[in-house]
Amino acid sequence: MRRTTIGILAVGTLAVAGCGGKQFANNPRPPVPINLSVYIDDARVSVSPGAVGAGPVVFIVTNQASNAVSMSITRGGSSIADTGPINPQGTAQVTVNTTPGDYAVSSAIAGASEAQQVTAHTPRPAVLHIGPPRPSGSNQLLQP
Repeated sequence: MRRTTIGILAVGTLAVAGCGGKQFANNPRPPVPINLSVYIDDARVSVSPGAVGAGPVVFIVTNQASNAVSMSITRGGSSIADTGPINPQGTAQVTVNTTPGDYAVSSAIAGASEAQQVTAHTPRPAVLHIGPPRPSGSNQLLQP
C-alpha cells in the first residue's frame, strides 16, 4: 500500500512538472499614460508639461475663456483629435497615442462659422513636443 501511494505521488509529480514546459515571450506593455493639463483662456492655450516622451497621453482640458470653445490637436496640418464644445468653466478629456514630433494644441469658438472664426480673436495655440518613446509599463502597477 505504501509503495503504491509513493508511486502514485511520483507519477503525479512528474506529470505536473511536464505541464507548462514551453516558454512564451510576453509582449511589452505600452508606456503608462501621462496626464497633461490644457488651459484655455481668451488669450492663449497652455499645455503643461510642454514636452513628454511618445506613448499614450491624456489631455485634461479646462476652458477659462468667456465663450464655449473646442480644442484640437494637430500634427503637420492633420487633425489628430478634437473635443466637442466645452462650456466656460467646463472640462473635457481626450486620449491620444502620440509619436515623436511637434503637435499644435489650439482652440476655436465652438459652433462658429469659418468667417466668424476669422473675425473673432483666436487664442494663441500651444506647441507640445513629443520626444522618444517612453519605456514599457511592464513593471508598473496599473490601477483602474
